[in-house]
Amino acid sequence: MNCLRLAIAILFAFCAQCSYADSIPTFHITEASMIMGPNDGEGDNVRFILTGPGVNITGVGGMACFDWCSGQPVPGDTVIFTTQIFITQFFSATIGGIKYNPDLLMFDSLFDDSGGLNALSSGYVGADVDFIQFNMTAPHNGSWSFDFEPVMDENGNLAYVFREAEFSASAPLPTPEPATVGLMLTGLAGIGAISKRRRKFRRPRNRGTGRTASC
Repeated sequence: MNCLRLAIAILFAFCAQCSYADSIPTFHITEASMIMGPNDGEGDNVRFILTGPGVNITGVGGMACFDWCSGQPVPGDTVIFTTQIFITQFFSATIGGIKYNPDLLMFDSLFDDSGGLNALSSGYVGADVDFIQFNMTAPHNGSWSFDFEPVMDENGNLAYVFREAEFSASAPLPTPEPATVGLMLTGLAGIGAISKRRRKFRRPRNRGTGRTASC
């Protein structure tokens, strides 16, 4: 009976996290970088690279920023603001360490309204037996840096032309939930208690064999 209890405790300790895990797997983007060029109205002016453990996603999209990013001279008092990036195409899609056809990758709100990444999004990739649905975390602390070239406009006034912008963000892997850690510690404590009990109440040796009875 003690052996059975010990086996159950070990199973509980190592599978506590699995027992309470979401049935939909969660992957993590820990590094994000994007480069944006002028948008002359055709879109596709943003290229992005998103990486993490078992994750490598690259693609292109567009940002509607025509007021200042068209490549034409704008006054120095023009308000610079970023908006949501709309994905046009994925070039590569590695999810959970598996390479998929990038044409089969879809996200729900990967990018936020300010041109960055949402902290949590959902998506799916693959087809038939390879199809999976997943959640994706991403760094939400990124920022854009802009490169404008000073020029003289047609009236001889100082103006600025947008050339390029870069975005970068990074985040460590999320730590386990406190409840999960508590369950793991409880399981380990159970193993220790049962092991101590077994040492205290050992079975007597079998007569005539000199061997300790096993369970």
